Amino acid sequence: MAKVEFDHIWKRFPDGTEAVKDLTLQIDDGEFVILVGPSGCGKSTALRMVAGLEEISDGKMIIGEQVVNNMTPKERDIAMVFQSYALYPHMTVGDNMGFALKLAKVPKDDIAKRVKDAADILGLTEYLDRKPKALSGGQRQRVAMGRAIVRSPQAFLMDEPLSNLDAKLRVQMRAEIAELQTRLGVTTLYVTHDQVEAMTMGDRVAVLKRGELMQVDSPQQLYDHPDNLFVASFIGSPSMNIAEGTLEADDGATVLKMGTTTRLHVPDGAIDQYPRVRDYHGKTVAVGMRPEHFFRPDGSVPDEAKMPARNVTLVEALGSELIVHFGVSAPPVTTDDMREAIDDADAFAEMERAAKEGGQVFTARLEPGSPPKVGDKIDIAFKTENLHFFDLENGAPLR
Repeated sequence: MAKVEFDHIWKRFPDGTEAVKDLTLQIDDGEFVILVGPSGCGKSTALRMVAGLEEISDGKMIIGEQVVNNMTPKERDIAMVFQSYALYPHMTVGDNMGFALKLAKVPKDDIAKRVKDAADILGLTEYLDRKPKALSGGQRQRVAMGRAIVRSPQAFLMDEPLSNLDAKLRVQMRAEIAELQTRLGVTTLYVTHDQVEAMTMGDRVAVLKRGELMQVDSPQQLYDHPDNLFVASFIGSPSMNIAEGTLEADDGATVLKMGTTTRLHVPDGAIDQYPRVRDYHGKTVAVGMRPEHFFRPDGSVPDEAKMPARNVTLVEALGSELIVHFGVSAPPVTTDDMREAIDDADAFAEMERAAKEGGQVFTARLEPGSPPKVGDKIDIAFKTENLHFFDLENGAPLR
């Protein structure tokens, strides 16, 4: 095991594209770190530079206290698990898992022991004599992981290893990989575009945008305390609702105006998290509202926490919760940060259209029971102590 360190790493391609920009990040010995971001953010390129599959344009790559910039992939003593299983179809499971050791001229008895131990860990013992074509997708991915485990490398690198699996199997394999990494204690760098994987598997998550590191922290810290508008809007499923709002002073208090009909009191709890809110009185800001902080109000909820009744556009009844989509008059934020976070040209074009019309659709995660129908008007309130505030121009939090 060893730590892996990016020390001001750059990657420039011949056409001038900067895929990774001044990346500084340390993965500690035995730590499980996730690289996540939208398509083309540089996460896979960063991983391939660790493996030695991409040349480093500038900076130092350090594995186990040793600079490895000029080392071949073989000399780096790392093991990589790819999106494609890359198994030899003519070999058995056992031969696939032990093939790299055979090339390294490891004694046969040692290979057999390592393969057996890895198969026991991965639940593959009964499949060692089968060919890959006789296995399911999840079993093939376990074989690919077993091939990495038997090498006892300094670090594991995983490049979207679950993207070929169906939804149910992905959930199962997420849990298995996280448990396996904890058991083995091997330094692991894992790339994914799936933020659910990122939030449920790693010790820390590093969020990239256009080759730059936006924030690295524990999953919960990223979710609760995003360092910028991009991270706030990218992390979370369903994603944070983001809208333009105006902050106003009202008899010593702060009021948030959103669109033509919503006025929310900003309580001390929210200002404690974002103390620069008072500096933005009279200004338009980006306001973030997590779906789970909406609720259906009763008679005890003050008016300053309510949003006017809105038309429901979609209801997703999931049994344990309701995901309700409803219209608001507040315009969406259409900055470059939002464009990158949405990572969907059609969806962003729809946001731009909605911005011109002065409204958008919000998402709320509500308690189950008595789901509204599409077209219904519903009363809804928000736990205003959980409001998030960002500078509209540069996306910085108002902390």
